[in-house]
Amino acid sequence: MIIKNVTVIDGTGGAGLPAMDVRIADGRFEDIRPSGADTARAPSGDDGEVVLDGRGGYLLPGLWESHTHLTGFAMSLPEAERLPHLQRAMSGYLDSGITSVCDLGGSVTQSRTIREAGRAGGTAASLFFAGPVFTSVQGWPLSFHGERSMAVEVGDVDEAHRQVEKLLDQVDFVKCIFDGKPGGGERVTLAALEAIIQAAHGAGKKVLVHVATGTDLREAVAAGADCIEHSFVPEDPTDASEAEQIAALLAATGTLYCPTLVTWEQLGRSGDPAYLDELVAAGISSAEDAAAIAARPSWGMPFPHHPADESQTRFDYAMRTLPLFHEAGVKLVAGSDIAIGMPTPGSALLRELQLFAKAGLPLSEIITTATGRAAEKIGKRDVVGTVTVGAVADALLLDADPLADISHLIDPRRRRAVISSGRLI
Repeated sequence: MIIKNVTVIDGTGGAGLPAMDVRIADGRFEDIRPSGADTARAPSGDDGEVVLDGRGGYLLPGLWESHTHLTGFAMSLPEAERLPHLQRAMSGYLDSGITSVCDLGGSVTQSRTIREAGRAGGTAASLFFAGPVFTSVQGWPLSFHGERSMAVEVGDVDEAHRQVEKLLDQVDFVKCIFDGKPGGGERVTLAALEAIIQAAHGAGKKVLVHVATGTDLREAVAAGADCIEHSFVPEDPTDASEAEQIAALLAATGTLYCPTLVTWEQLGRSGDPAYLDELVAAGISSAEDAAAIAARPSWGMPFPHHPADESQTRFDYAMRTLPLFHEAGVKLVAGSDIAIGMPTPGSALLRELQLFAKAGLPLSEIITTATGRAAEKIGKRDVVGTVTVGAVADALLLDADPLADISHLIDPRRRRAVISSGRLI
């Protein structure tokens, strides 16, 4: 495949490169060069290659959903319907321009089945997964739903070593719940977290750590966490100094940060008709979608462990302080976690990108959070996530500049093509 005369936004944070020719072969970006720079080697398509006219278009890496839980999208369905539902969801991600999905807690068997089916069919986003999360005895999320395929209980350091060693050759990365939220029960001990991280790093696997408080976050960073999942509950919602201190810590250590703003927005405003109206106005939902969401049994129901008022506080504080993290040089990553107020799982990630823009992040940074840096989060930056020679050819071809307006990245009418592993979808 050849994409001719296109502006390339490579997913590393740089400016767009106009008038480029991009050749894809064997599922990877084989050549990227200025159009007409070398007429002897310029791509022509004469040998039967598919040629896309990129004139007036923008080529960027396929988007990444770097934090979700596929099992959660199907738990309410009869067991026989769950796998087909999740396979459709993986195809739906591609419809949203999302070519890679990271599942941060679920059954290894189910995740393998979904991944293999997607590879065989060629019309689903690529799946990377953690398998079951590590949590304390009867910790979150077992205290919520008791689904044992989604979590491994860890009581002490020896058990942490045993359990993580059993899992490492089955998963792409490791996820640990390190949640010290008041009233939330015991958390994994710091020593056990350190043991999990040490074992995973010894096998070359990244460790993503779910936190609630600033104390959780600081201790997880000290233990060697590669990415912090979720913005924290502030000690004082009126005081930005805690955010400034944490931003400095994350920047100094190079620890990635996935705030999942849309998680707290949905939990804080679940049941609010005005919120659904806002999503329609923002182009995330249609009026028909909003009516369907309002009819869901879960819409407006309290969510265990995350009360609406606390979720709203987390959202407001994170939105107000997010620019501090960017200005400090923190590596931000996009992920959505849940989709209880969204028409599709993919739309939750798009909403997260809208919220990044609303918080004031530069559009070049927003694209990086959902492409190259998302791949970096799970140790895949050298393989996929950028439009660079040798990388897996996952890409999105738009007809308007996403560095000019976030709507150009969100609006499906702007998508000329989605490319997954070199295949035109």
